[in-house]
Amino acid sequence: RDFAIMLHEWFIPIGAKTPDPMVMLDFNYFTFNSTLFPKTAPLVVKKGQKVRLRFGNLSMDSHPIHLHGYEFTHVAAGGPRMPRTAQYELNTINVPVGATETVEFIADAPGDWALHCHKSHHVMNGMEHKIPNLIGTNPSITEKEIQEFFPDYMPMGSTGMGEMFEMSHMMQ
Repeated sequence: RDFAIMLHEWFIPIGAKTPDPMVMLDFNYFTFNSTLFPKTAPLVVKKGQKVRLRFGNLSMDSHPIHLHGYEFTHVAAGGPRMPRTAQYELNTINVPVGATETVEFIADAPGDWALHCHKSHHVMNGMEHKIPNLIGTNPSITEKEIQEFFPDYMPMGSTGMGEMFEMSHMMQ
């Protein structure tokens, strides 16, 4: 799967329905593909698929984009693919102003994983995903409903990665 995610910033006056394009430095909303949470679409992939995320920063701030549950490989900066010897693993990629960054990973861990900007005031103002946090809940109730649309769906679990850690130790 190959996803392009454009990073934007907006100033929307209180009570307004549209951004004020004349404001250039005082942003109060941060978006993926011009969409505010909770309207951002999840990036749905099947277990085992190779996933490529291409980030383009159209804003006036850098955005350290973080993916929970995975390490990914930084494969391109500014367009061309880097030689394999220059690629490296990480779980947060900083996307500077006006730049593009591309990462890849294999979706080998089932579940819902958060993707967001790691600057707290950005994530608090729209720059996050549409996946609910199910930690502490009983996911079996929603699991069946979601599996009607995505048969291979598996929730992260009520204790997050803790359940997967316990399962891996039981298999050894």
